[in-house]
Parts: sequence; structure tokens; C-alpha cells
Amino acid sequence: MGLFHKVFVLLFLSKVILSEKVFKSVPVTVKSYENDTVLLPCYVNTSETNHRVRWYKNKTLLGDSHDPNHLMPPHTRMHANFSLQIDHLTSKDTADYTCEVVREEPWGPIRQTHSIEVQYAPTVRSIPDEGFLEVKKGEYVDFGCETSGTPPPIVNWRKNGESMALLEHRSRIRFRAENRLLAGVYECIVNNGVGDPVTAAITVIIQDAPEVSTERSFVHSAIGLRAVLAAKVEFAIPPARTAWYRDGRLVKTDDRVIIIVQENIHQLIFRSVRKIDFGNYTFRAENKLGMADVSFKLTGVPNVASFKVDPALNKATSTSFTLIWEVDSYSNIIEYRLWLRPYYGRLSTTEDGLTTNPPTNLWSSIVVPGDSDKGPIHSASYTVRGLTPSTVYEAIVTSRNGFGWSKQSPILHFATEPGAGRTLPSTSDYTDITQLLEEEPEQAYNITQARVFEQYNEPSNAGKRKKPFLQIMCILFTILYSLS
Repeated sequence: MGLFHKVFVLLFLSKVILSEKVFKSVPVTVKSYENDTVLLPCYVNTSETNHRVRWYKNKTLLGDSHDPNHLMPPHTRMHANFSLQIDHLTSKDTADYTCEVVREEPWGPIRQTHSIEVQYAPTVRSIPDEGFLEVKKGEYVDFGCETSGTPPPIVNWRKNGESMALLEHRSRIRFRAENRLLAGVYECIVNNGVGDPVTAAITVIIQDAPEVSTERSFVHSAIGLRAVLAAKVEFAIPPARTAWYRDGRLVKTDDRVIIIVQENIHQLIFRSVRKIDFGNYTFRAENKLGMADVSFKLTGVPNVASFKVDPALNKATSTSFTLIWEVDSYSNIIEYRLWLRPYYGRLSTTEDGLTTNPPTNLWSSIVVPGDSDKGPIHSASYTVRGLTPSTVYEAIVTSRNGFGWSKQSPILHFATEPGAGRTLPSTSDYTDITQLLEEEPEQAYNITQARVFEQYNEPSNAGKRKKPFLQIMCILFTILYSLS
């Protein structure tokens, strides 16, 4: 160790020894609250000499025991034993306070430092100040909260009232506005255990092209009745320009055909439908970021029929089954068309990959007479006979009035009763055994071209089946390719 270092260590130790000898108090850190009173000790061993004591806040002189003319700050005073008292604490009183004992020559001053930490409830300020931020889709979103408080507060976030699972207690959030769903009200919740938590909210708006929707795109009506086409603007920032079109041309309004807008619901109303009103319509919403539209069909053809599933009414025998359905039509139904075929369930294959299903699945067409009732609700039933015992079938019905044919109904699955010496197939081979109406409509491909027991058709949605011949050819080509 060099001479300089030895001297430095000796001086330091001497100051510590002298400090301990002069001061009877020890350094303290006081954690208190606003409006409290704190007493900082500066007890000096006065037996040695006549001491002079000064108090400093950080580096600012507060008072001098030998200078009564030096006025101390409000709410601050020095007692006769040199301790410092601070009343009505505020956050500004958080600091280091040093008691300095000034001694006669040759001795220099000795100091003892205390700390005050005034704990106070948190405060928060949103960034930006106005608490509102609007950006275009694809731009960056940058916002946050500026906080204060002692102890330092912790920041948590909510979006639209739901907690955000962030990995850290950050006070600033930044992300790219890739989706308008990222917009919303973001809240920072600031808490430090003193007083109640405080919050600040920032509303984030993301500009994007409009989105529109409708609950009914197929609207059934009749001449002389009232009809409404209704579209909903789900989103449009900036606000969208809207219009109704028919065959690419703006719809002309008058006393009979009117447009009503209520909040985000846009309605095209026909007070009394005429034959010329039937056709295709489009509602369009457009802003500077894009365009969206939704199509409608105003028609007099019947609505989609609905099968009724009721074991008490759907009478089944081993060779027959009674089907019941309803359809909305303001005009009388001229005829119904029932389409039936056996239902083979899921495809099953052997170990060689060959299908074990029958080679064909034919649709049978049955014409059922309509009625002369003007509706609007028409009910019909038909008992299908000549069915095979212990067999699952699927059925579709369409309806025709003076304006044309309706769309296909959802598919109904039903089963005949077991015949003599027969039982129903295992449920592992069939999806459904008892009558069951599909939740979603399934359209059969090219069904109007089918002829009874003469043509094979594949469905577009309802369980497509591969032809066995094609499957066998694919397998043979695969084997030959692997051997080559």
C-alpha cells in the first residue's frame, strides 16, 4: 500500500472516530406521510467545546445555531439540542438533511446526514395529454402514462375494461395498428400502496375501410306488401359515404321507395312492392381507405322450407316415413319437390384403402302438390313409401309459387324401423340414426337435374363421396409409380 493510500485511510478513520465522539445520535432514514411531523436528531457531545451547528437540506443551508438572523423555511425549526423539526410535510420535503458541527481550529467540521422520504399517493397524466389518439391502419400507435408518487408506483393496463397480460409493468405502449380490433379504450392503473389507485384513459381510434353486414340478404315479399332491405355499417372511420344500387345504378327514391338511416342501420323501404321492384340490390359504404358492400335479393319466390322434427308426427314404419315441413310464401304454393336418397354416413375403407360404400347414391325426386292458401305460412306433409327397412335416409325439399322455385332446405336425416329379422346398423357406420335436421343448410349439387333411380349426383357440401373406380385407379397408379 502506498504512502498516499495510508494517509487517506488514516484521515478517514480519524474522521469516523471523531464523528462518533462528537455525535451522540446516529444517521436515520425516516419514511413518513404528507402533513406528518418529523424530528431529526443532531445530539452533540457538548462537554468538549462550544459547538456551532448548521443544518442543510441537500446542499441548501436551512439554519445556523450562531446566526439567529438566518430565517429558516416555514414549518421548520431548530431546537436547543440542535435537532431539526419539520411540520406539515409535503412531497417537496423528501431530501437528505445534514447536521454539520463546526469546530474551532485546527479541527474541521463534522457532518451527520439523515434522510426523509415523504410517501404520498400516486398521480398520473396521460400521454397524449388529451387522452385521444387516432391513426391509420398500418401506422404505429404510441401512448403512455406519466406517473409520480413515493414509493415509485406500479403501472398496470386494461383495454376496454379487460386486464392486459403484459410481461412487465411498463408505463408506455407501442404497437403497429395492423387490425382495427386493436382500437379501444386503454387505461393505466397506477398504485403505490399509498391512498387509492388512480387511472388515466387513452382512446385509440384506428382508421380503416368500412365493414357492412346484414341479417337477411334474401327478402321474400309480394305485390302490394311492404318490404325492407336492411344493412348495418359495422365500422367506418372516417365515416363512410353510403348508397343503394340496383343492377349497378343508384336506386331512385320517391314517396313509395324511401331510405331511412337510424344510427348505423340503413334501410331501403318499399311501402308497396310492385313487380318491377323484384331484383338484386346492393348497399355500399365507402371512405378514403376502402369500400364494402352487401347484396340483397328482393323476390316473390318462397323462403327456404323447414322440416319439422317431432316423433309424434314423423310416423315411421319399416318401409315408410312421414315428412312434415313449413314454408313462408305470400303467394300460394304450386308444388313441392322432395329429394330422397339413402345416407351411407362416413366413408369407411379397408386396409388397402378401398372404399366399402356402395358405388352409387341416387337422389329420388317426388312431386308433392301445393295448396291454394295465400299464406304467409304453408304447412305440408307427405308419407314416403317403398323404403328399405333399417335404413338411414336424407331428404331435401324445395317449393314453387308463381315467381319460381325456392332455395333448397337444410338436409333432414331420418331412419326407417327394422324389418322382420333385421336391426338398425351400428352407430359407428352411420352419423345419425334417428331423424335429425342439419343445423346449417347443405346444398346438393345439380339436384334439379336428377331423375329417379337413373342418375348419380355428388353433393357439394353434404359428405362428398369418391367413386370407387377412381379410387382404385389412383391406388393402382400409386403402386406402379412406387415400383418404377
